[in-house]
Amino acid sequence: MSPRAYAIMHRMHHAYTDTEQDPHSPSFSSNVFSMMWRTKKIFSDIVKGTMPVEKRFKKNLPQWKGFEKWANSVWSKLLWVALYILFFIVFANSLWWYLLMPFIVLMGPFHGVLINWFAHKYGYKNFVLKNTSQNLISVDIFMLGESYHNNHHKHPSSINFGSRWHEIDPIYPVILLFKWLGIIQVAAPSYTIEKKEAYE
Repeated sequence: MSPRAYAIMHRMHHAYTDTEQDPHSPSFSSNVFSMMWRTKKIFSDIVKGTMPVEKRFKKNLPQWKGFEKWANSVWSKLLWVALYILFFIVFANSLWWYLLMPFIVLMGPFHGVLINWFAHKYGYKNFVLKNTSQNLISVDIFMLGESYHNNHHKHPSSINFGSRWHEIDPIYPVILLFKWLGIIQVAAPSYTIEKKEAYE
């Protein structure tokens, strides 16, 4: 995928949550498939430059045209599929494992469905917000903290998606390690930590 187009679309989702301008809202799609098709179309229009994008959604986004073109190409997608197949060849000790291959290849869209559809319909809320975002599961290892969607909508610039003691974000310590190693820089969050009373 194009990282820049994804970032723009993600910013749109936060700005327009649960409205007709939200690129992926279950409130304005009849089913999961229509929502994902709409998301795909908006994403493609952003990549092609056929959709006007507000300046605020492009602010501070680097534009690496060569990388963007490669990342969104068929060849990039085929390379990822080849790497998945290679992983199975090396590590699968039974042919039955290859039945998992379609799920691995389609993990991106599947992940999008889980968060953008189900995390706006089911789960629990830590914070009362003016949108339908919810935390899908209370301990999220498999989606790497992404299912703490209500927390993310409350604190969109936080590098830790967890808010309560049981909400483990496995990527958070990785980010801290990369910061400590000097690989990345972490910007100061643009919010203040909420008091415990803010929880429902």
